[in-house]
Amino acid sequence: MPAAIALSQRRTIIESHAAGESFVSIAERLDLSYDTVRRIHKRYRATGQLTPNYEACRHREVRKAAAIYEQVIALKAAHPQWGAGLIRTELADTFAPAQLPSERTLQRWFKRAGVPKPPQDRAPRQFVKRGKAAHEVWARDAKEEVQLADGSYVSWLTVVDEGSGAILATVLFPPQTLDDGRSDAGEGCTASHHAAVGATRTTAHG
Repeated sequence: MPAAIALSQRRTIIESHAAGESFVSIAERLDLSYDTVRRIHKRYRATGQLTPNYEACRHREVRKAAAIYEQVIALKAAHPQWGAGLIRTELADTFAPAQLPSERTLQRWFKRAGVPKPPQDRAPRQFVKRGKAAHEVWARDAKEEVQLADGSYVSWLTVVDEGSGAILATVLFPPQTLDDGRSDAGEGCTASHHAAVGATRTTAHG
């Protein structure tokens, strides 16, 4: 919606026309349209007011079809957790794309109809304590379907000591021979199957 004409310009229109200047001349001088100048003067003659008629600018009815508005409000009332985007997607099954209002319009409709917003989740977040000392906490991490340079896909599982950052174990899937003399990944492992774990960060840095 364009901005309302300033009160000073409105006063100039009334005073200039009263002094004998034509609407065309006033419009050109103030860089306004002829219809705007004539409408402001006509309202002043009828009401004696120079202020903009803001009440006439207010939308008393929804711009889209009433059927869409009613369905939107019904969906929101039935599903308070649904947002404007999801409700708009649901409407696409019934109405043509050109008929669908924007998400911002749906949000204005919710407010207009007084549909309450869903309550926010006030549940306290759980705090996960990370390991500080060596072997206080071991973390497991899995990677799935990672494509290698040869085009094949593998997955792996690692066990890491959070305190030191040392990798304690790694298992590859699918099982395959890594090199001569070493067992296939995925087989039962003993301590001799793993390379020695290096010094922890705590030890290495004193």
